Amino acid sequence: MTDKPEWMWRHATELRNHWWWRPGWQIGTRFYAFHLAVGDCEELAILVARYQDAIGDMVGFDPIPREWLHLTMQGLAFVDDISPEDLASVVKATRAELARVEPFTLAFNLPLIRPEALVLVPEDVQPLNDLRNAVRSAIEKVLGQGTIDLGSTDFQPHVSFAYVNADRSATDAVTALEGVESTPAHFHVGTVPLIEMHRDNRMYEWRRIESMALRESTPSEPARR
Repeated sequence: MTDKPEWMWRHATELRNHWWWRPGWQIGTRFYAFHLAVGDCEELAILVARYQDAIGDMVGFDPIPREWLHLTMQGLAFVDDISPEDLASVVKATRAELARVEPFTLAFNLPLIRPEALVLVPEDVQPLNDLRNAVRSAIEKVLGQGTIDLGSTDFQPHVSFAYVNADRSATDAVTALEGVESTPAHFHVGTVPLIEMHRDNRMYEWRRIESMALRESTPSEPARR
């Protein structure tokens, strides 16, 4: 019996279409977020490709192209709801906050079926909790607590590799994914990008606005893995 919370290992049994419009979203909407872009990681891309191949012939899933793979971490605001001056101040404060956070490496392996997506969950989520809290702290220092809806404190970090596009049972997806032989993939977190994202094409796509480095290691104090 695992001591991890159920959200990290229990598959959903019934799936629902991911592509409903969340409040404030429509074609043309642009949104700022601090999400980790992971598509450049070769190990992770190979692991994702194995799981995507396993469900490749199934109806009801939108596999995510490598360039748009990401770990959802912390939203900021719709582009029209934050001034350029406030955005610049948030970036400056976040850069300073993250400069005190030690880089770390995440391990991913087994897939998880969530109600609206097929995902990979990191084996250790605590470093991501600490990273997200640092970002949230910086935002609130600049904008004030409660000024912007920072979302739930119930953080469940994951990397989606396919979105559900129709209501359906999860049974055949469970069977297909559990039949994949895999080995852990590792992703080193040394920077956090600020992205401007949209979902105009039934996929989350973005451009990178800024990239903020975590604390630099010294020869006598290597980054922990």
